[in-house]
Amino acid sequence: MRTSHLLLLSVRYVRAAAGWHGVRAALYLAVLWAAGDGEALGQMADTSAAVAANRPGFFQRTFGGYPNPRTAVVLSLALPGAGQLYNKKWWKTPIVYGALGALVYSEVVNVQQYRALRDNYKWLVDDDPNTAPTEPPYNQLDATSLRRYRDQWRRYVELNAIGIGIAYFLTAADAFVDAHLARFDVDEALGWQLRPSIQPGPGGAPAVGLGVSVRLGR
Repeated sequence: MRTSHLLLLSVRYVRAAAGWHGVRAALYLAVLWAAGDGEALGQMADTSAAVAANRPGFFQRTFGGYPNPRTAVVLSLALPGAGQLYNKKWWKTPIVYGALGALVYSEVVNVQQYRALRDNYKWLVDDDPNTAPTEPPYNQLDATSLRRYRDQWRRYVELNAIGIGIAYFLTAADAFVDAHLARFDVDEALGWQLRPSIQPGPGGAPAVGLGVSVRLGR
């Protein structure tokens, strides 16, 4: 009875700790149980319990250690700024939301202005005196001016939408690059130095400049 109880506990712990590999472990435990090796089963249960206890949790696997570039991109695309938080670049998050917030606000204002110009232009050219524009500055503009301003603001709306898209993908690209650079090892073998340089100029006269020396290895 004690052996059967140990077998059940071992199977549960092995499946929790090793996933699908627990099937093989369960078969091995069945052989031990058939042989009556209760001590081996007890050791297996203790080992499985220790593995399950020491296994890192979801948040530790996701946010611990070096950031994964793919995870950083997915998080940033799902929620702008989340990739920067994942990379532990907390100070970039306000910049991301400040830039995107300003672009979205500008888009809302431009859309409202475009719709007002579009509607007032329609009312002016429909040959119905009851629908003529009455609010300034639209009632002070002719059809040509309204059409020109309407087209101009429509262009603003399109350009602003493109800017939002660019900022959105730049946020993901920034998270991707930061995650890669977190794994980049810069040791003493890498370095660069600025130093003055004298080169022969036209007519043989010396020309003073600035040279860059890059060291890639020892």
